Amino acid sequence: MVRGTDTKALVFDLVRALDRTSRAELVKRTGLTGASISTITRRLLDEGLLEETGRAPSTGGKPRTFVRVAPDARYAVGVHLTRTDMVLVLTDLLGAVIGRTRRELSIETGEDGLWASVQEAIAEIVTGTGIDTAKLVGTGVVLAGPADRELPGVASVTDRDELRVALERSTGMPVLMENDATAAALGEWWVSPSGRADDALVVYLGAGIGGGLLVGGRLQRGATANAGELGHVCVDLNGPVCACGARGCVEAMAGPQAVVSRALTNPGIAGPAGLGEQVGSRGSIEADFAAVARVAHLGNESARRLLDESASALAVAIRSVVNVLDNAAVILTGPSAAGAGAVYLRAIERELKLRYGAQASPPVSVRLSQNCGTAAALGAAAMVLDAAIRSC
Repeated sequence: MVRGTDTKALVFDLVRALDRTSRAELVKRTGLTGASISTITRRLLDEGLLEETGRAPSTGGKPRTFVRVAPDARYAVGVHLTRTDMVLVLTDLLGAVIGRTRRELSIETGEDGLWASVQEAIAEIVTGTGIDTAKLVGTGVVLAGPADRELPGVASVTDRDELRVALERSTGMPVLMENDATAAALGEWWVSPSGRADDALVVYLGAGIGGGLLVGGRLQRGATANAGELGHVCVDLNGPVCACGARGCVEAMAGPQAVVSRALTNPGIAGPAGLGEQVGSRGSIEADFAAVARVAHLGNESARRLLDESASALAVAIRSVVNVLDNAAVILTGPSAAGAGAVYLRAIERELKLRYGAQASPPVSVRLSQNCGTAAALGAAAMVLDAAIRSC
């Protein structure tokens, strides 16, 4: 039996994804009765989550009234913490970015310094945007992977929980935490038009390779909340040992960190004819990877071969996942996808033509996110908005 909160979220999600729609269209798409749709939309209108927006031309009967999400009904803050910086966004209910800021972090920041810095940045972005704070429903915080021990002040899952509690105490609002790839997948679904990301493998390129799985518009987390660990799909049984202990994982073979490491030992890239001292001095893997991508685009053949090899290995891993899960779409996102996305998209499209049953089934949609640089932070905010809608 579908609960009232579930049907409410279903209707809200559909209106959000359709931009605007009528009650009659909601009846058609959900299978709910007209009376149920009227009750749910009235509740959403009373809560200020939806607003009426014009009527369709009359065809003899009562003209249909359109409804849409009221963008300024709710707001959320999304925080993406990495080893070197934090990116914050404040979004409205449709995921549109109202404010954005970035702050550098260092290993000397320490636990207390990190907490204070995050709290200060949240207060700064909220004040700077001038939103009605009564409509701010919470903060989402995302980090790389389940246990990123190199992050300043966040050495374990316990510390992460302490960070969440400290932020809740200081802001007086709920704080949710997630890994960056999973959050990015939810964020992609939240801002995509109806159907474009309902059943998708979202591939996240940061310092490493992550993924998120969307099925029927919902995140699939798995038994241990690690569903979508694309970076640990094996592409070479005799490949290098990965940080996870296995051999030949695509992250160890082709992740941005692996690409940067090879670039540093390649005189054709790191030498004077290439990047000189740019790679290795940027402060983050993502920035170094962007430098490799940039010199590849400028015609450096060694750098271009590195990207091509990385893209080919990742594409093989993606084909394996798509063969198992039968995804309708593959969406590439994350900061390292921003500068090299075109190279990876070509390789993925080429490889997916070899997937099982490719000749007899519709092609898998492959696209680059429009929010690569802020994907994780945007997803963190979407996570909070999604939870707020489903809990009320």
